[in-house]
Amino acid sequence: MLNKAFIPYKGYYCTPFSRWQESLANENSIVLGANTAARWFKEKGWDPKMIEYLIVGITIGQHHIFYASPWAAAMMGADHIPGVTISQACTTSTTCLYNAAVGIETGMYELPFVLATDRCSNGPHTVWPNPLGPGGEVDSENWMMDN
Repeated sequence: MLNKAFIPYKGYYCTPFSRWQESLANENSIVLGANTAARWFKEKGWDPKMIEYLIVGITIGQHHIFYASPWAAAMMGADHIPGVTISQACTTSTTCLYNAAVGIETGMYELPFVLATDRCSNGPHTVWPNPLGPGGEVDSENWMMDN
């Protein structure tokens, strides 16, 4: 099914895992991920402007998630590229990789970059209005604890 897409040798990295509610519990994972990617590009001697599309994978919402892809691209030094943010429960990373591969296979782009970043500690609490709720009570969800 996928014949053109591949991850080049040494064209990937993985950061250390941080335990639940430990030292990175309050860090914004978009900022952390983008800054880590920028350092990785610099260490490789690669210009981030060579990438042409950014796929940001993030399962648990963070502050400023609405603009995660263009914001991360700018922090990485690739503010010229378009992108998308994907959130797909427990398959976010694989969904991002699949979308990048399909984009290559179909000729949509030649060199996408997948930035999968998350933080489960201190996840968001979302509130929606519910005028029909008892007494106008709102609906709410704790992204991490309720799921």
